[in-house]
Amino acid sequence: MRMPLIDFLTNGDLKFVLILITFFGLSLFYFFQKIKNKENQNYYNQKINKLVIWSIFISIFSLLLGLLHSFYFISKANGIANNLLFAGLANVIITPTLGVVIAMINKLLATPIKEKNND
Repeated sequence: MRMPLIDFLTNGDLKFVLILITFFGLSLFYFFQKIKNKENQNYYNQKINKLVIWSIFISIFSLLLGLLHSFYFISKANGIANNLLFAGLANVIITPTLGVVIAMINKLLATPIKEKNND
């Protein structure tokens, strides 16, 4: 059984999901700028690489906050059912997974574009 994509995106922490999607949108913008201005590739690749690093930082931060939140409520519950525990931990991992996927795609967008030699 797989989690549907809509559930995957909506069960994550919305503020972090929006930040990561914004980073992805900016990376696409810089990628298309890089295609237009091939002589400034390094400038745009540096911008995209910064977004890769920030995507990973945001992913780790959302993971830590989610774990902190989950363990806080587990401690307050004085016992918890296994299905609730694993469902909560599964939701904690959604946003970092999305962040790592976006970071990988952004890293691919930061690869240099080679020009053809017409010799």
